[in-house]
Amino acid sequence: MDGRAPELTPVERRQRSDHRAIEVGLDWLAEATRAAKFDIDAVRALVDLAARHYAAEEPFLAALAIADPKIAAKLRAQHDEALEIGARLIESLEAGGVTDTAYLSRRFLAMAQHNIIEEERDVFPLMERIAENQIRPTTPAETCFRSR
Repeated sequence: MDGRAPELTPVERRQRSDHRAIEVGLDWLAEATRAAKFDIDAVRALVDLAARHYAAEEPFLAALAIADPKIAAKLRAQHDEALEIGARLIESLEAGGVTDTAYLSRRFLAMAQHNIIEEERDVFPLMERIAENQIRPTTPAETCFRSR
């Protein structure tokens, strides 16, 4: 390495861009939770944004499963849990449950942020190794890592 940050693949760029957008929503949700003032439409939009991002990551997770099946399964489980908590959060808002809403909001925040941190800290370096052919892809889905 020459000291410069590695060039991001298109997949990494899209994922990081999605992560930043989700984090903006998570920052809003954290403030809404502190103030106990929720906008159900904004919560729905945030959960939908996360769901669309997780769906877009499926080809990436399929490729990752070849190199590291445990980490791919772990990320899928995090996605599933975040979406389940998000759905319960929306239900709680619809029912007017203030106590449950705050609890579910904090859980959604924690899971979604934890997933972003793990992907960027642990998984993106693995993607880079795949892109550099240090780990040889064996399926067509894995070629998504090599797109530069």
